[in-house]
Amino acid sequence: MAIECEDQELLEGFLTETTELLEKLDDDLVALEKAPSDADLLNGIFRSIHTVKGASSFLGFELLVKVTHKTEDVLNRLRRGELIVTPEIMDVILEAVDLVKVLVADIKGGDIVDREIDGTISKLIPLLSENAKEATVLKAPAAQPETSAPAEQSAEETASASEQSADASAPTETAPPPPPEKAASAPAVRPQNAPAPAKDDKKADDLADNSTVRVDVKRLDDLMNQVGELVLERNRMMQLNTDFQGDSGDSSFGEEFAKLSKRISFVTSELQMQVLKMRMIPVEKVFKKFPRIVRNLARDLGKEVDLTVLGEETELDRSVVDEIGDPLIHLIRNAMDHGLETPDERVAAGKPRKGTLILSAAHEGNQIVISIKDDGRGVDTDKVARKAKEKGLVTDEQLAAMGQRELLDLIFLPGFSTKEKATDLSGRGVGMDVVRTNIKKLNGIIDIRSELGRGSEFILKLPLTLAIIQSLLVEVEDETYSLPLAAVLETLRVDEKEFHTIGGQEVLKLRDSVLPLMRLQRIFNIAPGERNRSSCYVVVVGVAEKRVGLVVSRLLGQQEVAIKSLGKYLANLPGIAGSTILGDGRVTLIIDPAGLIENSDGSGGGRVAA
Repeated sequence: MAIECEDQELLEGFLTETTELLEKLDDDLVALEKAPSDADLLNGIFRSIHTVKGASSFLGFELLVKVTHKTEDVLNRLRRGELIVTPEIMDVILEAVDLVKVLVADIKGGDIVDREIDGTISKLIPLLSENAKEATVLKAPAAQPETSAPAEQSAEETASASEQSADASAPTETAPPPPPEKAASAPAVRPQNAPAPAKDDKKADDLADNSTVRVDVKRLDDLMNQVGELVLERNRMMQLNTDFQGDSGDSSFGEEFAKLSKRISFVTSELQMQVLKMRMIPVEKVFKKFPRIVRNLARDLGKEVDLTVLGEETELDRSVVDEIGDPLIHLIRNAMDHGLETPDERVAAGKPRKGTLILSAAHEGNQIVISIKDDGRGVDTDKVARKAKEKGLVTDEQLAAMGQRELLDLIFLPGFSTKEKATDLSGRGVGMDVVRTNIKKLNGIIDIRSELGRGSEFILKLPLTLAIIQSLLVEVEDETYSLPLAAVLETLRVDEKEFHTIGGQEVLKLRDSVLPLMRLQRIFNIAPGERNRSSCYVVVVGVAEKRVGLVVSRLLGQQEVAIKSLGKYLANLPGIAGSTILGDGRVTLIIDPAGLIENSDGSGGGRVAA
């Protein structure tokens, strides 16, 4: 049923406010389960649901009103101490919130869908049936702040009061309510237990508008100031040009122009930084989903887990935030299912019953480092090697040549799993491969640290932005290329006599590992130069879990570059991410390390690096 609303601005205000409230609800409900005596938190949750219900009633969204009304009644009993927060009650409330998200997503999509809501409501009603009289009859008013007044109303009075005072809850106060015939009606359906709504409709997972970014007014002021500075420098440059064209004989032109160049360079850098900051959002946008996910997984797996989230205020580019959600979900599921033991297993191993999972984010140079750390059983490399061999992913000869790091990297191979029996959580051999694919797309690196019996840590290193990057300029014979600095681990000057060939692959022994080599001159079919060199440079790059050495002629230094597209006809060149323009006007290609490695590996997922 299409939505008919006389005031589109009112509807958009409702969606914006409701989305913000629902985004915070999951976190608050999981926190309430851990601290059931926190009255302020419970009051905040109640007010959020009450606001959604009031605005929904005002706009005539009856399905939404029914679900939020019953949910509000249950929360009301919790506030008054007639119910105690338990995992079972929280399961039902969370399911109701999921259904609310689905209904709001329908409204946002511009269409009212006749959804099955009786299954969820039938789970809420028993929570109201015991001592129902006390839960619904109006009591004598107690001394409470105005914000918590709705708690003293009966369920019926709350519904009528919210309709009368809906303009206080709705985003605006002036628009008249829509006619009754335009309101959405609930479908006549048979009572049954419906599946969890969030699983039924994936669009409810993220209600936020991904096409917009909220910007702090202070950042806009800073941006305006820098634009003003740039205008002043432009005027100065025009005046210098006028003086020069007039040939005034001013001998100070060179000195003044040098000063101007420095000023323009400074102002441009500041302007660039301000624009980048406007695209930055806290990684909290992704992290806030995980307390709910960890809570549900722990109940499904029969485990006790304490999740600690650190650095959620760390900022990174919107485009990166939108891509890291899936890899992090897979890594958290992996830690919950494979890493952490059951309470009995932990006690038998001399550990606390409750496992610890730490999710953290921090800035490190021009990268963001995200870590998922658990104190579980760790990765058994012997078991990993045995499983990889059983599945035909590696041979005995390959295993014999592998070190500890390479054995850990085997878990990223497509089709690999140590689970004996496939489940909904893992064991299908797709999770870690998805992680690798997503991290590759972002030109990121993933590293594993694990100690058997003590736990594991997965470390993701990602660029802050995908638009402007720090790069390393390298020369291959007489051609210049740009390498994303985020993928560069180290650079070496070596004699070509140190290169060895194993199975047709050039390699270099680097400390305790064997590093595969790739000659960019051969890959890009560059004609050999006239100069004969006995030594060269090797740039060690890392993509996801892989490491490879790129053989180049010279290192030209670091430079910040803006990535330019090559256009749709050249968009899929293997090993090329785009182009940039250097200060002397030359166009330089930007190398895509992930594409190079993928193209050199026939299977797309076999072992390439040490």
